[in-house]
Order: sequence, then structure tokens, then C-alpha cells
Amino acid sequence: MEPVGRDRDGRSGTILLVEDSGVVREVIVRMLDAGGFSVIPASGGEEALSISRRGGVSFDLLLTDIVMPEMSGVELADRMERERPGTRILFMTGYAEEAVVNEGILGKQRECIGKPFSQEQITRRVRKILFP
Repeated sequence: MEPVGRDRDGRSGTILLVEDSGVVREVIVRMLDAGGFSVIPASGGEEALSISRRGGVSFDLLLTDIVMPEMSGVELADRMERERPGTRILFMTGYAEEAVVNEGILGKQRECIGKPFSQEQITRRVRKILFP
């Protein structure tokens, strides 16, 4: 499946969103959809990996919460990068972004945004990552 979401400049982007809270996940889906992106939602790491392994599934960015039950967002990102080298990753966290930076989990293809965020903030950040 090719990415089909379009921003106002006509550029496309599909996001694999991983968030264990159903309510939060739905809000973020609506934010990104309103921003012109296609979203593939997943409730956890195992579901995200399963989606990623399906034939014909394509996404431009993994947007994942860091703290989740069963598999952390960092573990998911590590596994996703092994299976899909070059995957761009945007972590979400309710903790201080400085703490995340100090943990050393960010890098060339990894960024972080603090929760809560507005539609404008997440849309702007995703566009910056996808369309530098």
C-alpha cells in the first residue's frame, strides 16, 4: 500500500502510530488525519511489528509512545530498525524530553516530542521529519 496522505503542498506521508491508550491513540489519529497524513494505528509493539511485516504495507514514519506495557517504544524502535533499516522514528513521551535525550535513545533517525502536544505541533514536527 503506497502512502496516500497529502499535506497542503501535495506531499504524502503514512505514519505507523503506536499508542497503548485507545483514547489518546484516537485523538492522535484525528490530529494527523486533519494534518493530511494517513495513519495506521497499533495498540502496542507486537501489533506494530505484525502490521510492518504484512506484505504491501508501507509507512514513512514510526510514531511511538516510549512507555508501554509488554514492549517499550525503544525496544519496538530497535526491532523495527533491524527489520526496516532507515526507518524514521518519532518517540512520544509524557516525561521530560531532556530525560529521554540523557538516556541516549535518540539519534540520526530518532527524534522525540513531549506529550501533550497540539495538532499544530505534531503536524509541524512530522512534516519537518518527512520533508526536511
